[in-house]
Amino acid sequence: MPMRVFALNNCVDGDFADRRGLAHVSIANDDPTNPYRYRPRCVTISEGTMVTFRAVPDFGMHPLYGGTVEAGVATIDPASPVGSIGIGSEENRVLTASGEFPFFCDVHYSQGMAGSIRVVPQLFANGFDG
Repeated sequence: MPMRVFALNNCVDGDFADRRGLAHVSIANDDPTNPYRYRPRCVTISEGTMVTFRAVPDFGMHPLYGGTVEAGVATIDPASPVGSIGIGSEENRVLTASGEFPFFCDVHYSQGMAGSIRVVPQLFANGFDG
């Protein structure tokens, strides 16, 4: 049985939706069968991708923070490029640095409302080397 490698916020390698090379990616809690789940919950994007976070009905009910949830404890990362979003229903962030950037809903993280974004270098963005 292959070993599953865990990333942040209970994402495992096989959970990450591959959205590399896209200029724009949307992450929202818009699943009608589970409003406490982000879609995609775990995603890989390229450096420079614009990420639109959407909250249904709004961030007042689902305040979003960059940070981790571990053993039932949420920890905000003040250095996260995700930042914090507490008003409105949509907010954009352009993620330019490689790394893994977890996020969570400050009200519903105990119900699994957390995810993570892996940002990888964008190679050959124009289709050519150099």
